[in-house]
Amino acid sequence: MSPHNQQAYRALRAYLTYLLANPRDKALSEVPLLFRASVELFMQGKTMYTDAAGQPIVYAHDLAAWTYQVIHVSGLEYPLPLAAVDVDCLQRAMAGGGESGFDDPINRVR
Repeated sequence: MSPHNQQAYRALRAYLTYLLANPRDKALSEVPLLFRASVELFMQGKTMYTDAAGQPIVYAHDLAAWTYQVIHVSGLEYPLPLAAVDVDCLQRAMAGGGESGFDDPINRVR
């Protein structure tokens, strides 16, 4: 495994662990794009709330349940190429910076 792939794998694991250890409600737009489709699929049939601006909000416990499912049950529904993961984006998400404007860690031009 290349050094970047190792770093990306560690960042993905750290981010998922962070979501379990620090549950809080999040705007769907705050979920990094590489996970957003999976969260949206998980939320089908569940109650979605909206904030004052009409943005969908994912309840902290739903986000923790999704995280648990990804880690311990089913994994993601789609392949995730480690070479394309933006490690800095995931680290910013854990640090609380840039939460409403994530870069797309998969399709970002480098």
